[in-house]
Amino acid sequence: MSKSKLDDRLDDRTVKFTDYAIDKYQYDFDNVKAKSIPIKLINCGIKGLKLIQYKTTRKKYFHQIFWFNGKSDYWSVGEFIKDKFGIKECQTKVIEIMKTHTDDNGLWVKSPKITAKQQKQRVTKAELENRKMKTIGECIELLCKGGFPKIKREGTLTGQSIMGICLHLIGKNKRTKLLEHDDDEYGNGFITFRECKVYNANKPKDWEDLFNKFPSGHGILKKVSGKKLIGVSMYDHPVFSKYLIEELTPGLINDYLDEFPRSYGTKRKMIYALQVLWAHSKKYMGRTKPLDPTTKEALEVKLPGISKAKNSKYNKRKNTHDEMELMWLSFQKQNKEGKHPFQAECNMLEMVSGKHNTELKKLKKADVYPPGNTNNEFGIDNIIILPSGRIKGREAKYITITKPVQFVLDQIEELYKRPELTKYKFIPWLFPSTHSSPKSWLIPGTFEISQEYINKKKTRIANTRESWKTMQEDTGLRNVVNRMLRKTHSSKTRTTLGNSSEAIKITGHTKTATLDKHYDIHNTEEIREYAHKVADSFDWTKK
Repeated sequence: MSKSKLDDRLDDRTVKFTDYAIDKYQYDFDNVKAKSIPIKLINCGIKGLKLIQYKTTRKKYFHQIFWFNGKSDYWSVGEFIKDKFGIKECQTKVIEIMKTHTDDNGLWVKSPKITAKQQKQRVTKAELENRKMKTIGECIELLCKGGFPKIKREGTLTGQSIMGICLHLIGKNKRTKLLEHDDDEYGNGFITFRECKVYNANKPKDWEDLFNKFPSGHGILKKVSGKKLIGVSMYDHPVFSKYLIEELTPGLINDYLDEFPRSYGTKRKMIYALQVLWAHSKKYMGRTKPLDPTTKEALEVKLPGISKAKNSKYNKRKNTHDEMELMWLSFQKQNKEGKHPFQAECNMLEMVSGKHNTELKKLKKADVYPPGNTNNEFGIDNIIILPSGRIKGREAKYITITKPVQFVLDQIEELYKRPELTKYKFIPWLFPSTHSSPKSWLIPGTFEISQEYINKKKTRIANTRESWKTMQEDTGLRNVVNRMLRKTHSSKTRTTLGNSSEAIKITGHTKTATLDKHYDIHNTEEIREYAHKVADSFDWTKK
């Protein structure tokens, strides 16, 4: 007896439970409206296991039919893919499910379909968690947009620190030429944007606009002022910037640092930039935070045997009495001739106060408290206050107005008697910049001075290089650098007072060890000389 057409169709829906047979099997979907066809697996040995083939894609899936909670249902075991997911993989997966979803009698006590759905949800949550994870390049962008907050305290890093960090994070690139930095009254730094005509770049609206103008890998500078630049910033590095922040390891950092020849000092600055980046990027890591790879213990960056820094030879030098006298006379001459106004006076104040040049540049006229004015945090008069927000260490200090200090203040007042310098009385800084144009001080469309503008750093002297260079030409002193002035003052103070604990009250050092290590540099002859001239050690100021 011949088979009916229905029997023929049913025979077509069977296939041996082998990888070869399933791979070769193709159901004829002609005149079939159904989107998928169930296919019986011969000699499968697993209750309820079927093969499903879909009409449109011709893909085949293993499904297992089960009875649970009084209803028939199925769960998808997986797609048949030759040499990847075949009968062996299917059996293993089904057996594992049945161990945990059926009882000793083989009855289903838990739905594998629900389990699969829950697993999918967990994967989705993991994916969402992953989406929170950022690359090093993305974290750099977020740090910039966040304003470079401090790690342990409220507020932001100083403007100078921010620019130093930017040099390594996003620098060696045209984008840094569009940045300006400044500090507010409390020492919190901030970035503003400017145009750059050299690169035909308009002023960015914000950080987002800046990174749109110069995305990673675009705008890289090869030279600056004729000097060839080595390497690229972390943001522009084609490999380093693509790592997830949580993938950062000491090994990756060392590889990046050693990619090009770099000095110890440069490496330390790069590591500091990474430390700031890491501290503010923990929120973009997974649940299990890795150990900090930027610590000194984790990295192996050793001091060179001999310092190769350009001015390292001056680290232990101080000025002699004769050198100080020659310098003082040169700065006085500059004052009388009106050369480098306010620069020469700043150098003179550094000589007699022993304070950092960078701190003195940030002094305002309102910081000077003459005799009788005790309206300040120390409650004393005849001092110049160095506000906490504008100095190293972030703790307010003051300069006692001695005769030499008062002499410098008088010299500054004399400058304002010059017709070409009278206008700078409107500038609040003690050492205003003569490169600042009065036209820029005004509120646009008015003749009223903008208080916001004149309080910006661009209206104070940026440095004292011009005055220093003139002094060197006048005196022939080529082997002197600016920082030697503080060392000289500190050594004189120590020899005069004879006690580190007393000396630091004048020098401003926080530890006697610091003074002993870096500034107690003198010989026997000088000690005897200073011992006889305790009250008059700055006699060169009387020349």
